[in-house]
Amino acid sequence: MNFFNENNIIFVALNKIGDIILANLLFILCSIPLVTIGPSLTALYHCMLRTVKGNNNGTVKTFFRAFRQSFRQSLIVWLGLVVVGLLLFLDTRFLLQTGSDTGKIFYYLSGIVLAFVVILALYIFPVIAAFANTLRNLLKNAFLFAFMHFPSTLTIAVISILPMYMTYRDLKLLPLYACCWFFFGFGLTAYINSFFFYRMFRPYLETSENEEAISVIDDEHPQ
Repeated sequence: MNFFNENNIIFVALNKIGDIILANLLFILCSIPLVTIGPSLTALYHCMLRTVKGNNNGTVKTFFRAFRQSFRQSLIVWLGLVVVGLLLFLDTRFLLQTGSDTGKIFYYLSGIVLAFVVILALYIFPVIAAFANTLRNLLKNAFLFAFMHFPSTLTIAVISILPMYMTYRDLKLLPLYACCWFFFGFGLTAYINSFFFYRMFRPYLETSENEEAISVIDDEHPQ
C-alpha cells in the first residue's frame, strides 16, 4: 500500500516519467503539420513546467488546453522564426561564398543576428507557456530572461542543441536516436530545461488555484 502512496519516491518518479512520455507523444502528434510545431512546443513546456512545479493534474487535458489557448501567439512566433532563420541561413551561405572583405563582415553580422534568433527560439515558447501577456511584451521578456540568466542560457542551449546535433552527425545510430526522440526525447529535454526556466520565472509568478495558466506577468516587464 505504501507503494501507491502519492508521496512515495518511486510512485512520484513513475508519474513524472509517464508525464514526460505522454507529453512527448502529444507534442509529436500535434507537430505533424509542421506549422503547428510552435503551439505544440508551448503546450509541451506548459506541461513540463507544471510537472516541475508539481501541479500537473492530467497531462492530456493540460496539453490541449495550453495548445488551444496559446495557439495564435505561438503560431505567429513560430512562422516568424522559420522565415527569419531561413533568410539568415541563406544570407550567411551567400556571403560566405563571396570571398570579399565586406562579405565577411556581413557574414559575421548575420551570424550574430542568427544567434539572437536561436536564443529567442529557446526562450519564447516557455515564456508563452508560463505567462499571459501581449506578444510584444512576451518577446521582450524572453530576451530579458535570456540575458539576465546568461549562464543558464548557455546550459539550455547545450541541452537543447547538442542531442539534435549528435543525431544529425551519427547516421549509423539514427534508428536508435529516432526511437528515443519518438518516445521521450523532446519531453525529457523540455523537462530538464524547465528546471532552469521555473527557477527564472518563479519570482514573477502569481499562482492561484482558480487560474489555469501557470501565472501572469506584469504587462510591461518582470518585477
